[in-house]
Amino acid sequence: MRKELDNFIIQSNCEIDYFDDIVNCIQNEEKEILNFFNLKKLTNKFCIVIMNYTEFEKEEIKRFGKVIDYVRGITDSKKNLIMILDIDDQRKYTTHKDANLSDSLKMILHEVVHACNSEINHDDDQTIWFKEGLATNLAYQNYSLIDLGSCDFELLKNSFNNYGENNYVYAYTIVHYILSNYEKDEIDKLILDSEYLRENSNKIFLEAKEFVLNRRL
Repeated sequence: MRKELDNFIIQSNCEIDYFDDIVNCIQNEEKEILNFFNLKKLTNKFCIVIMNYTEFEKEEIKRFGKVIDYVRGITDSKKNLIMILDIDDQRKYTTHKDANLSDSLKMILHEVVHACNSEINHDDDQTIWFKEGLATNLAYQNYSLIDLGSCDFELLKNSFNNYGENNYVYAYTIVHYILSNYEKDEIDKLILDSEYLRENSNKIFLEAKEFVLNRRL
């Protein structure tokens, strides 16, 4: 199974019955995501590959040095490659025991956001929380906003992947605040200028913390 679009090549290395759903989802959403990053198209097309667990596990170990039980999608911007674990194997081998088509399509869009973001900024130093927050928000993953009082923001900035429970929910909440309250020009600057983001991240976190608190009063 293989389909070439304007910015993405979609293929499946295993038998699936939802291939057309993936194609339609990306066709319907890619323009809006590109527009958010002020892109007309990607310089080089990304290949989105649906894999079985054996293939995915090998790539996961190459990328992270270990298997991470919640990971089911990996974007490698150096290879212009997005690797997606088949839904059946998500249920068998990851923490996503209730994985379904709807949430898997959102997860694929999450990786598409990463691909588009990487087109304009490759700097991940202390900024992964922001990129994951953008991906979760723009992919409509719609976590509930969480109280940031229990968030160790220094740890979130410096060791996002090893933070543990709620790292994605914290990132979603902080970036939800940014997208809801900042002008687009300021958001663009945070996306493009990682040093500016690092300089302002603590201020943003405190603003987001107060924002969530006020919503609950």
